[in-house]
Amino acid sequence: MDKVTVLCDKDRDMMYEFSRRSLDRVSGRSRALISLPFFSTYMDSNVKKEVEKDRLIIEEAAEAYNAGRPVCDLDLEDIFEKTKQVDKTFLENLLIPSFSLSVRYSDFADIRIQRIWRISRTVYTLLENWRDTASFTEAARKAYTGKKFKEILAEILHLYNQETRMLSKSMRLFSPFNKAVSAYVETLFQAMEETTEDMADMYAKKIFGDKIVYAGN
Repeated sequence: MDKVTVLCDKDRDMMYEFSRRSLDRVSGRSRALISLPFFSTYMDSNVKKEVEKDRLIIEEAAEAYNAGRPVCDLDLEDIFEKTKQVDKTFLENLLIPSFSLSVRYSDFADIRIQRIWRISRTVYTLLENWRDTASFTEAARKAYTGKKFKEILAEILHLYNQETRMLSKSMRLFSPFNKAVSAYVETLFQAMEETTEDMADMYAKKIFGDKIVYAGN
């Protein structure tokens, strides 16, 4: 079993589901905003970017784990620099008329590094508890209680929400759309925060069942 591929696939499925549910919430509150075509294009590209960054983080952490390096020795700044290349590709491919996005890393560098650290620690913990013949579910149950697993997912998604909010505030459009962008960013952030709890609960229940406090380690 390719454990790294499994982890990346699980992350990808969760992030796309999270994005879809968040946008559904926004649509229910402000159809005028979500109907603007650049919003859906931006969000589709943004989640693809995030999945690619997560894949990079998972692979870096797994490579370090397999090399016998402790998680405290991970060079988070180096991984952070590598994620910037993903951002660069995202910006180059984001072709939206009358639209610009300037990434100010000083606004959210700490948030991204925190997320890199949390994902990396989770990868280490799962791999440490993952026998070669075991499934992802078995590894997660051995590594965590359901309550702890839910808390970790919620933390990872919350950090993603914060970074998306800061990045989205860098969006610039020709008038009269700038006010709409500002309103959309706040509406989107609130929808993502509300969706976070639902998603963390749903994915924890998929693994641990209705008894969230599963008897793990």
